[in-house]
Amino acid sequence: MAVALSPEALTGLPRHVLSPDSRIRRIAYDRLADEALAGPEAPALVLAPLLTPVFDALDLARLLTQAGYRGRYLALVDRLPSANLIRREVAAQSPNLNFDVIILDGSSPLHSL
Repeated sequence: MAVALSPEALTGLPRHVLSPDSRIRRIAYDRLADEALAGPEAPALVLAPLLTPVFDALDLARLLTQAGYRGRYLALVDRLPSANLIRREVAAQSPNLNFDVIILDGSSPLHSL
């Protein structure tokens, strides 16, 4: 599931983020309350920008945790001096969430897989 991401943002992802047979459904942040985020119908992966005018990674992590989400959540950002700060903040707030940051400028370890 891609939250608040354009088709162009999805095509620019590092090659190992999605498997070739992945089906990604785009959704607006304000529609997440209507989604099954827990159980067998829940998405295995949530992709979203790290920061938007409406929400940030902490907001989405909180929402996913409260909904009982058990899949992976990846926040996307063009550049970031230290992704570890964001990782620590999300882990402190939502310790059971499988979260990571993908830096799209090529410095993310996912680019080198």
